[in-house]
Amino acid sequence: MKSVTTLLATAAFVGTAGMAIAQDAPLRIGFVSHQHDITDLFGQLEIGFRNRLDAENLEYELFQAAPSASGRHDEMLNILENMANLNLDYMVFGPSSLDQNTPGLVEVANSGTKLLMVDYEPAEGATFPFGESVLNWSVYNHGQMGEATGEWIANHFMEQGQSEANVIMIWGPIASEISQARGNGVLRAMEAAEGFTANILYEGYADFQRELAYAEIERALIAYPNVEVVVAMNSVMALGSMAALEGHGVIDDVVVTGMGGQADELEMVARGKIGVAVFRDPRSMGANSAEALIMDLQGRTDEIPPVLYTDLRTLDTIDAIRTYVPIEMLDIDAKLGN
Repeated sequence: MKSVTTLLATAAFVGTAGMAIAQDAPLRIGFVSHQHDITDLFGQLEIGFRNRLDAENLEYELFQAAPSASGRHDEMLNILENMANLNLDYMVFGPSSLDQNTPGLVEVANSGTKLLMVDYEPAEGATFPFGESVLNWSVYNHGQMGEATGEWIANHFMEQGQSEANVIMIWGPIASEISQARGNGVLRAMEAAEGFTANILYEGYADFQRELAYAEIERALIAYPNVEVVVAMNSVMALGSMAALEGHGVIDDVVVTGMGGQADELEMVARGKIGVAVFRDPRSMGANSAEALIMDLQGRTDEIPPVLYTDLRTLDTIDAIRTYVPIEMLDIDAKLGN
């Protein structure tokens, strides 16, 4: 089993353009994630991945798959078993739950496929039964994303003269390590904020799905109309929560916080309907994975950073969005009609 040593690297690492790569046939590449939409993390990550490969003039076939919902670990296992039979050269993988996905990843690794892991931060010194097949992990720290959100919540209310706030927590799938890391980070930061108290009124699970988050908030509002903050553990749940609050006419009375910074979520931050979103640049993450693949093709596998981090940005204003979000991802001026 391969042990992971974390390097303190951020953003994109040095490119390798100019070193020609000979190909006898197109590369066969799998792209598997627990959800996939052009506006979300993995849709944008795929664009960054493809753009970097295209810049190298590589020929490849991409086999993309995702389960019907993030919590469908059984579907993910079936997808991985199928990928193991496709004679892939490489596979980009964003886990639904690394523990539950491991049997399928072992099958993919045993088929001779090299793995490019994304959206999951391995612990220092962690080992995995598929570890020898991993070229690198392109990630961000989910706990830090949660902490940045919790710190923002505390500061936001204290700046308005409030020492406490009533909070609803909307978690992802129950078995999701990502959801747990983010949510626990939020709780840690709010608890650590001197002079601030978070009253947790309700905790629901919405499987990283917009519709389920909408339904959770509708139910919660009946019992807890005094809610002041909704913490959603990803972008689409923030959008679903916002829509439910808007439908009940209380969007101006409740602060929604999101995590991820997909295009629709950032538009709602710009419009003032979502208070904050902690952003990670998915196109940069995809380019990092492609860079590792290219270096492997060039015979420079030993030079690939085992773990590469992308920066996190706390976005709560139009100016912050303009500063930190690649213009290719969204055009805030166009969306606002300016």
